[in-house]
Amino acid sequence: MNSFFQYCPLQYRYNSASGEVLNVALLVLFPEQQKIAFVFPEKLNRLRAAYPNSIAERTLKAFFKGIDSKVHALNRQPEIFNDYKNRPLDFINNEILIRDASALQFGEIKTSVLFTDDLKQIVSQLKDIYLSVYDLEESPYKTHTEDYLIKEYRKKIKLGDEQIFTKHKIEENKKIGEYIFPFAWQNGTYNIVSPISLDLKLPESIIRKATLNFGKFTLLQDYAAQNKAQFDILLAEPKLKSLAKKYDEATKILERVPCIRLWAESQLDEYSQKTLEAINTLA
Repeated sequence: MNSFFQYCPLQYRYNSASGEVLNVALLVLFPEQQKIAFVFPEKLNRLRAAYPNSIAERTLKAFFKGIDSKVHALNRQPEIFNDYKNRPLDFINNEILIRDASALQFGEIKTSVLFTDDLKQIVSQLKDIYLSVYDLEESPYKTHTEDYLIKEYRKKIKLGDEQIFTKHKIEENKKIGEYIFPFAWQNGTYNIVSPISLDLKLPESIIRKATLNFGKFTLLQDYAAQNKAQFDILLAEPKLKSLAKKYDEATKILERVPCIRLWAESQLDEYSQKTLEAINTLA
């Protein structure tokens, strides 16, 4: 069985009504190595500029310092990991940060294949993917995120069938193990829709995100085989032309997983039509 690691972002819920969140730090768990890492941005000026009424910077840094101290203490007690085998959520809730109604909470736990024995490299790559935005200048354009891909796909299929969701022709929030996928539908094959945004600013971030998702879907191959399923990946492409080559490299990494089919953002109309035709054929 492949070795694995787990990670989840620390999120600030800045709009409780809409459920909007910001990733402000990252926790990484290495169960077999009995190690844990917590990383956070050194600069929070971008958070303050974008959301002036959000949590105070001093308060946020105090949270970071408290969690970081706990992580250092836990790394000096590796035997404690034995009490939480296969229970990462309990580990986080009991040892790191209690889940309550506060605005600062850890998000969804994700698992990926351990692709190197250099744990520091993995942590560095994850930090680059999740938190490098705090180190960059403001972009002249708005990036297309995973949420954007979900909204666009939903909008396009609703144009073809306004009642497609009310009649439950498409399954929403499909849970597989620890992962939740926004949509799933049948046409002889169980098609599970998963968005991945590669609309990033750094070339190394594109490759690292593709590598992490390669690990994730490698772990899901058994599920795909047992359930006659495939994962339809909706990809947001980088807007910077200089990143086109890295995007191509990233797609080649993802294509190595047999249960994956890639659909670029430019193919959203085609994929939406394919969805509608397949569902209507089975109706």
